[in-house]
Amino acid sequence: MSDLIRVRVLQHDTEDQIRIGMTTPVMDKDAIPSFVEKVKEQYQKETEWCGGFDAACEKYYKRIAIVDADTLQEIHSIYRKEENNG
Repeated sequence: MSDLIRVRVLQHDTEDQIRIGMTTPVMDKDAIPSFVEKVKEQYQKETEWCGGFDAACEKYYKRIAIVDADTLQEIHSIYRKEENNG
């Protein structure tokens, strides 16, 4: 029997705006990689105008992650910008 996991996509942009998507059910932790690929495909389609997912991440986002829908704890990082500290 699988354990249903409720997840959301968290998006943190370069202007420090955080957006959290609607709750989506995922069958279990083994289904997370498939869900991540679907999220990337959606971002790719939405960002074709600026060069696609990778280019959009570099220009517009600090972080994109799959998080627990209730606790917002990160389950899987999709993109995280490297910070230069000096």
